[in-house]
Amino acid sequence: MGDPDLTVDYDFLADCERTLGQLRKTFKDIDNRRDDMKEHWGSGHIAGVMEDFVDNWDDYRTRLIESIESVGGLVAGSKKAFEDLDKQLADANKKKQKK
Repeated sequence: MGDPDLTVDYDFLADCERTLGQLRKTFKDIDNRRDDMKEHWGSGHIAGVMEDFVDNWDDYRTRLIESIESVGGLVAGSKKAFEDLDKQLADANKKKQKK
């Protein structure tokens, strides 16, 4: 029997899933720091510009979190599908060998 046509690195997929979860948490937690930073913005025009920037960043951060969640779901789904397929193939091979 030759080398397999497809090799799945389950550890890599699990690491990706974990890392995406950590990134998601980090970006969600950034919102908690927003009010802590306001005192450092100063006053007047600079504070207004910073407020606009943070509002803009919040919108993009929300979209980024949604994308991270989507990719995380795809990774988890791929990992599960390959694990299920591996099990099915192993079970079929065991049945075949018993005959």
